[in-house]
Amino acid sequence: MSIVVIGVNHRTGPLSLLERVAVAPADLSKAIAGLVSRLNVREAVVLSTCNRTEVYAVAERFHGAYADIRDFFCEVGDLHPDELHSHLYSQHDAAAVAHLFEVAAGLDSAVLGETEILGQVRGAWELAQAEGGAKATLNLLFRHALETGKRARTETAISRSTASVSSAAVDMVSEHLGGVAGRRVLVVGAGEMGEGVAVALVGAGATDITVVNRTHERAIALAARVGGSVAP
Repeated sequence: MSIVVIGVNHRTGPLSLLERVAVAPADLSKAIAGLVSRLNVREAVVLSTCNRTEVYAVAERFHGAYADIRDFFCEVGDLHPDELHSHLYSQHDAAAVAHLFEVAAGLDSAVLGETEILGQVRGAWELAQAEGGAKATLNLLFRHALETGKRARTETAISRSTASVSSAAVDMVSEHLGGVAGRRVLVVGAGEMGEGVAVALVGAGATDITVVNRTHERAIALAARVGGSVAP
């Protein structure tokens, strides 16, 4: 048996690919069930965020599990293996453990030390537990990963600067424009990233925020949260 991680992230794949292989929250339960039903996968946790989609698994055989999980990514993104191969990374055993610890600590994030990833790791693990995907081995691994992520933030200065990609984006805009207070701001998208940007804008003093999103209801909900308006 081996612990493996196989995935695509912001360093290995373009945004267009990340969007295709992302697993929507409503589809995660089905994804976990599908993974553990495969021949070489005994346990599975799916971590899918704006910047990465990764499968952590307990594998019967590494190469067999790699093929199973690669096929899973191809099915999610409607991709041919040749389209995906050069963008996939994989680690096993000690290297896979180290990778998860780095992810939980914010060392593998687009913004070093960002805080959102720790909650995302916890959420992925808790869902896998509920769906029977995480059992003895992955439960132990993720418990230690969360402890490591917390210690990294309390015992080092890693999170004392920008806390997320969203706030980093707002910081860059503020620096370029000399602040966002008193300016009209358009937020495109009401998903995880759009929500983070809108909240960060409010924190930076923006008071005139307009939200546009493909799903109008989500735009309304986000605009209400930040005291903004919705574009038709």
